[in-house]
Amino acid sequence: MRSSPQPLRGEQPYSAASWLVGWVVFLSSGFVASVLLNSAWVDCDIGVNASANLGSLVVASTVMATVSTSVWALMRWATGRRRLLTPFLLTTATGILLLWPFMAFWHAPDGYPVSTCPPDNVPPWWPPWLPL
Repeated sequence: MRSSPQPLRGEQPYSAASWLVGWVVFLSSGFVASVLLNSAWVDCDIGVNASANLGSLVVASTVMATVSTSVWALMRWATGRRRLLTPFLLTTATGILLLWPFMAFWHAPDGYPVSTCPPDNVPPWWPPWLPL
């Protein structure tokens, strides 16, 4: 009968807290991305209706959550298994920085007619110093 593999000396196994923080990063990044994108679409009257936009929101939030989880795993590997706060803060900062290209790519389809958010379908609440 084989026993479970033992961690190498100096290495700690992944803890429940590590998995919990990973899930928090995963779910919160996808949620924040979908809320921002939905707000931009509602304010600029993009799409047919809420149910038609749902498919695109699911794809967009899944992409953002997957990228954030990959960053979490990379930061966790780079900082070591014993630390949780450092990779969490680095992943949160990276997720915030990734919201700009996410919004730049998804905020309005190319060639979509400008309706209530001229110019270029940029929502009124978006910071003017950060181009979309």
